Amino acid sequence: MSVARDNPVTYNRTAPVTTPATPAMATPATEAKPEPAEKPKFFVPNAHAGATSVKIPSLKDLGKQVEEAALEEEDPYLKGTDKESFTSDQFLQLWTDHGAKLKKENKAATLYTIFTSVTPKVLGPENFEVPVSNKVQEQAFRDERPYILNFLRTTLKNFSIEVNARVEESTVVRKPYTAMEKFQHMAAKNPQLIDLKNKFNLDFD
Repeated sequence: MSVARDNPVTYNRTAPVTTPATPAMATPATEAKPEPAEKPKFFVPNAHAGATSVKIPSLKDLGKQVEEAALEEEDPYLKGTDKESFTSDQFLQLWTDHGAKLKKENKAATLYTIFTSVTPKVLGPENFEVPVSNKVQEQAFRDERPYILNFLRTTLKNFSIEVNARVEESTVVRKPYTAMEKFQHMAAKNPQLIDLKNKFNLDFD
């Protein structure tokens, strides 16, 4: 007796339906705001600032300082504080000695003539004046003045000594005869001749 076998039952295992999770709504990122640019700072001078404020020198003050510094560098005179007394004879002896030194060094006759033939006038205990006859001699003395004053002041130990030249106007007009007199006569009218004479080392002995 055959037993009828039922057809095997097939079970369909249905995969469980997975409901997709609803994605959470993304929170929009907060947009970064740019920082405001820092405003430039300007210096505003305080009109009521105290005495501790820095004082900026003016152009005028700076120019004056530069000028004073330049004068100090170019100053040919020796400095000192000595102020000893001296006699007129001592002064005149040194004056003549300086003239002899200039002649020995073959300096221009115009220059050493001032020291060998002109006697300075005494205007005060330490103040003297050299009378010269024309502008040529006056200029020659001005060029020599730093050297003679340094010599007198250091030797006599008196830095208050002053010596200046002055042209004496002569009422008597005499015609120039020698070469030097002719040159001085022309140079008095045209001082540029002095520069030419010094440039080419000319002499009129």
